[in-house]
Order: sequence, then C-alpha cells, then structure tokens
Amino acid sequence: MEGKFYLETLQPADRLVIPKSGLNMVQHHAIYLGKDNNGNRIYIENAIGRGVQVVNEAYLFRGGYEITRVERFTGSQYQRNSAVQLAMQLIGKPYNLLNFNCEHYANTVQHRKSYSNQVGVGLGLGLLTLFVGLITYNE
Repeated sequence: MEGKFYLETLQPADRLVIPKSGLNMVQHHAIYLGKDNNGNRIYIENAIGRGVQVVNEAYLFRGGYEITRVERFTGSQYQRNSAVQLAMQLIGKPYNLLNFNCEHYANTVQHRKSYSNQVGVGLGLGLLTLFVGLITYNE
C-alpha cells in the first residue's frame, strides 16, 4: 500500500478506489462501513457476478494492498449515517456493467446519484474507435 493512505483514518462512507487492471485504467470502488465486533475493517462493494456485498479487508485487497485514492465523504454526521444506511439497503442489488457497476454504487452512496465516469469514457472511446474505423474503411 502506498504510504500516503492510512486505512486507520477512514470514516464510514469514505470510498476506496483500487486498481483493477494492470495499467490502472479500470478502477474498483468500495465503500468503507466501519469495524465489526472484532475490530476488523469492513467494506461494501458491487462485484461482477455477486452484486452489492459486504466484504472484509483481506477479501477486498486479495490482489494486493494498492489504493489509487481515497474519496472522503463530505457532509454532516447525519448525512454520513444516512449514506451508510443507503449502502446497506443496497446489499444484494445485482451488478450491471453499464447501469450499476461498482462506481455507480459508490456514487449512489456518496452523492445520491448513479453515474460512472469510467463507463462514459469507455463508451466515448468505443464510439471514437468506431468512427475512426468507419472513416478508414471508407477511404
């Protein structure tokens, strides 16, 4: 893990962004929930094939302790508690790459808006590639 991120400073509803691909082009988003009765940090993620689920730290970082960034929850303590409640209410909701992936989930919890910048960029690059391919094909 990079030295600038200290998991001990996380607060409930903070977001961890973790590399999901070798070039860090695809990022995984998870929400910190707090500590369980044994003092272990727990998180909620939206995973392919599993949907929204509670996971422990060992599972979340099974590929290694790398963190791209931490996005702190901004808002009052009441809003933070409300965000954690929403995070838990969504447990079991199925994963959908284009409409409800891990980034959609984290944005829903933190901002009450379901969106994914990664999907937008991916679709834009796909359309650009298609356009360039059509131009090249027609020449």
